[in-house]
Amino acid sequence: MKKEIILNGVTVSYDFQCKNVKNINLRIKPDGSVCVSASRRVPQSEIEGFLKSKADFILRALQACQNKKMAEKTQYFTETQIRSVIFELCKQAYPYYEKRGIRFPQIKFRRMVSVWGSCRPKQGILTFNTNLIYAPPECVEYVVWHEFTHFLQANHSPLYYKELEQVCPDWKECRRRLREINIRGEKE
Repeated sequence: MKKEIILNGVTVSYDFQCKNVKNINLRIKPDGSVCVSASRRVPQSEIEGFLKSKADFILRALQACQNKKMAEKTQYFTETQIRSVIFELCKQAYPYYEKRGIRFPQIKFRRMVSVWGSCRPKQGILTFNTNLIYAPPECVEYVVWHEFTHFLQANHSPLYYKELEQVCPDWKECRRRLREINIRGEKE
């Protein structure tokens, strides 16, 4: 059953279901729909009190869903352009790694649904996700630095991030922005 509640001045619609459960349950789905379930014995006033106590969490989660939807719609490059951009960024990044004894890697591209890139240090291969067409240029650059840095540290240890910080000081912001882009379901 559809219901509405005002949380911090914002009207929020939610689906309510009576279930044989002990607690009031709240779930916010990736599409931004809010679902609440509770026992038939729980009064509506208690459910509303519960939702109001979770208002900040609910509104933040709904905003995050909205941000993801907006991020999904922005395409910065065509697939041909992203391949060219990444290859150029690799050529620009390489001198730093060449001084550290790294050979120029083989660059590959493919659609992936859970990572933006991968590095196979022993094979000398960098693979980049063609879904980077949805990432802003500074985030694409971060992915190139991120993957190249794996030639120096093949893990995500503190030492790895210290190395990354040297070449990409704003890596945390870029990583945060990339996490807002939904690439699941983009695989051909």
